[in-house]
Amino acid sequence: MLELSLLQMTTALFIAIIIFILVLLSYWAGNFLRMRAIKRDPEHAKTDIKAINGMLIGLLGLLLAFTFSMSNSRYDDRRHLIVEVSNIIGTTILRTDMYPDSIRNILRSELRNYVESRIAFYDARRDVEKTMSEFRKAQALSAKIWRIVVDYSKKDDVTTRTAQLMPSINEMIDITSTRLASSEATIPDSIMYFLFILCMCTSFLMGYDHGSKVEWTIVMGFALALAATIFSIVDLDRPRSGLINMDGPAQKIVELREMFEE
Repeated sequence: MLELSLLQMTTALFIAIIIFILVLLSYWAGNFLRMRAIKRDPEHAKTDIKAINGMLIGLLGLLLAFTFSMSNSRYDDRRHLIVEVSNIIGTTILRTDMYPDSIRNILRSELRNYVESRIAFYDARRDVEKTMSEFRKAQALSAKIWRIVVDYSKKDDVTTRTAQLMPSINEMIDITSTRLASSEATIPDSIMYFLFILCMCTSFLMGYDHGSKVEWTIVMGFALALAATIFSIVDLDRPRSGLINMDGPAQKIVELREMFEE
């Protein structure tokens, strides 16, 4: 059963806003502690942590690039997979035309229901219960279609029809599970939490290293850039919601309805 963690249930925008605020607070806390230390001991102003800052900033940049690459790669895989699902179902529908009308009409009726179930699977968005319900419904329909073809093949003298249709039905069944697995494959929460902590630590040490009056315009720009980058990473990693979604590729499955219009 597909389950969402607390992080996955939190919207990308809310995460970005929290990161923006925490980065500002971390920078302020670092600067505040440094100024207090200097007041107690002026010699503390000579403390140089630029090497540590440089290392953390480099590590943060590397992790941001790594997570962005992961989310973008998964997004592309999901997009190609949806188009592939559409093509396989379309091929299956077309190959039913080789059968006599008596069996062809039955198959097309079940395939119509299957297409509607696949559309509903995407329309469920972040509703886990409905998503799994539509997944099980699609599995049951595909199994029913398979059984219809198997039963008919036992009394059909034209084996070419069965040899053409059954492989495409088999692909249609297999790719359904593949698509569900792809939707579950997201960046591990542990990596995301580490990224958030690294943002806080880097911001804190940058503020600590800044031993004079803070230029809040620059700091806010830094915080905004970090928040926007993390928003993009999280949004890319969630194909069922957000600004960067699969509505375009999913339209290919919706267009399959036209194949049943006669």
